[in-house]
Amino acid sequence: MKTLIAYSTTLGCTEQCASKLKDDLGSGVEMVRIARRQKYTLEQYDTVIIGGSIHEGMIQRSVYKFCVNNLEILLQKQVGLFVCCMDPDANEKELIDRAFPDELVGHALSSGFFGGELNIKKMNLLQKIMTRKAARLQKEPDIDFQKILDFARKIQEL
Repeated sequence: MKTLIAYSTTLGCTEQCASKLKDDLGSGVEMVRIARRQKYTLEQYDTVIIGGSIHEGMIQRSVYKFCVNNLEILLQKQVGLFVCCMDPDANEKELIDRAFPDELVGHALSSGFFGGELNIKKMNLLQKIMTRKAARLQKEPDIDFQKILDFARKIQEL
């Protein structure tokens, strides 16, 4: 089974989660960072896992466009969806439903919410200011590596 993990990252958290997921899935897995103008040959993969990070309630535009532009092909594949988000109290189902096209969410065999992580060094000034304000309101977020492992096991069972 050949698997593709297609992801987009803003500050590196989603890339870290995608890399961990790739390790957990084992051989036959490729990772590609979604770029707006890049063409993809999805036909060669049996399974496509798509992930991105949630900022201000929305996933990166490039991830959503990737899903919409490749929807016909994706609906013929085994699909997994995941998001990374700083809000540890966020509703996983709502995040997934809002992040991806409805038809793809309904088709997906697995979905996951992997938590989030602060990377202050990669933030611009506005992101740092907003993060400091938000940090006062909630507990410190972190990546949930157990959820990544559980997601990988579910994908392997397919």
